[in-house]
Amino acid sequence: MKRLYAILAALFLMSSYAAAQVVTERCWHLDRVQFLAHKQDFWRSHRLYSTSSRPYTGIAGGFYNITEGHYGFGLEYKNTPFSHHYAGITSIFGWRSGSGLALGGGTGFMMYDFGLEGQESGWMLPLIIDARYFIGKQKNKFFIMADGGFLFNFDNFKEHARYFLNPAIGIAIPLTRSTSLSFSAGLFTQYDYDFFGRDVGIRDSFVNMKLGLLFGR
Repeated sequence: MKRLYAILAALFLMSSYAAAQVVTERCWHLDRVQFLAHKQDFWRSHRLYSTSSRPYTGIAGGFYNITEGHYGFGLEYKNTPFSHHYAGITSIFGWRSGSGLALGGGTGFMMYDFGLEGQESGWMLPLIIDARYFIGKQKNKFFIMADGGFLFNFDNFKEHARYFLNPAIGIAIPLTRSTSLSFSAGLFTQYDYDFFGRDVGIRDSFVNMKLGLLFGR
């Protein structure tokens, strides 16, 4: 009888040990699976949010469009027409290369000196050539740019025709795979040159800001 009890006790201990081993193996396997899942989530988040984990896919070469709202306030000559402040919208279409250089052209609509008593208000139709260079390969890309071209007002083309130059710096922040938020600030200078005579023109300068959406892959 004692031998039977001894055998039963040994079997009980062996089964308990085996069960403990199985539980330990299962826990270790579960911990490893959870660790790998967290690791995958970490690297997925890193690739999604890191500014240096991958090149910005929008600068891979191809057509692009950037549509921006503008606001500018005049610096020195605020008593001449079209010089106090302006607001408007423009849309640029062009091509950008994988190296970061982008060239395009477009047009828009600008309202000047609106809402001011005693100030001549009006509008301008810009014809724009746009050049910008995106710096680096990080996700959030800084850029330098320069716009130039002509401003037309067909109500009085002779008096209101101007040409302009607008250097600026900015940043493009991806929102989706093919859309980015673009913000820039710079100096907008327009020159009221008398194309039809020899009178000296007037130069007006503005500090301007642009906020818009950049489309393209």
